[in-house]
Amino acid sequence: MKLGIGIVGSGSIAKIHASCILEQSNAYLCGILTRNGKRAKEFASTYKTEVFTDSSAFFAQPNLNAVCVCNESGLHGESSIRALSHGKHVLCEKPLETTLSKIDSLIQTLHKSKLKLGVVFQNRMNPAYREFKDFIQSGKLGKLLLVNTQINWYRDEDYYKSNPWRGTLELDGGAALMNQGIHTLDLLLDLMGEVSTVGALVATKTRPIEGEDLAVAHFEFQNGALGTLSAGTSLYPGFPESISVYGSKGNMVFEAGQIHSCSLPEWRPKEKPQANQANNSSKLNSIALHQSILNNFIEAIDQDKQPLVSALEARKSVALIQAIYQASKTKQIIKIETL
Repeated sequence: MKLGIGIVGSGSIAKIHASCILEQSNAYLCGILTRNGKRAKEFASTYKTEVFTDSSAFFAQPNLNAVCVCNESGLHGESSIRALSHGKHVLCEKPLETTLSKIDSLIQTLHKSKLKLGVVFQNRMNPAYREFKDFIQSGKLGKLLLVNTQINWYRDEDYYKSNPWRGTLELDGGAALMNQGIHTLDLLLDLMGEVSTVGALVATKTRPIEGEDLAVAHFEFQNGALGTLSAGTSLYPGFPESISVYGSKGNMVFEAGQIHSCSLPEWRPKEKPQANQANNSSKLNSIALHQSILNNFIEAIDQDKQPLVSALEARKSVALIQAIYQASKTKQIIKIETL
């Protein structure tokens, strides 16, 4: 039986989800829920699917099995809880929510059900990242000592004007970290393990937004390694994101979605990395990684197993970002409690 999947939201990321669903042989698109009349017409025309403006009618569809949550970040929890309450599996875009209290409420609802909830951190599906992670965690670099993370991007004013919720505390939960940087921070945590303490400064320097367009932080990981972060969306013209890991026997650098370099002779590039590509703005060049996440989600439902990124796993990056915000506000070192 094919899985009926609906989408909540109608922005650019919802279009990627729609395209992915339409390419599935074991799933189909059975509706979009949106408040945006202009986008509703566009979706109905482009994706040949029913568009709903009433949530009750959307969730009442008898063929609806799962929902992709693609609306504003600060509404992810509300939309996910509503879907779970109607007996629907959930694939939620990042961040899972913008506050830990909202995430914990969502997790409580999830635990009361037998449903699946996965979170879209598609960069974990990148084969180059998987190779990087395997090499780092193999121990070949020796004792892990230091990791430098850079997410020095650029967003112009039109980016924020095109969607007024962007950069707001209510619906974006912040800005450069919660919206853009969270992808790389998720990889950092997946790679290095959880952070125990954080010190940080965040600021808004160039954009008329509530959230930050600049951030620096330093970490101590539970494994004893230290780390630094620089991030922003006001750093013209924008540069590729990178994670540089230093161990007692050598170092390795992951940049712009590729392994950029390694000081150890044991590693040889499988192919020459493409110089910087278009990743300095984090624009999606294909839907391949999102398609892989959707495949994993459908497989988790079919085989009754956890999706690649569970709600508890997705909570970690939000906890880290909230600790950065708190460290900046209080000018203190913040300890992150592990669940």
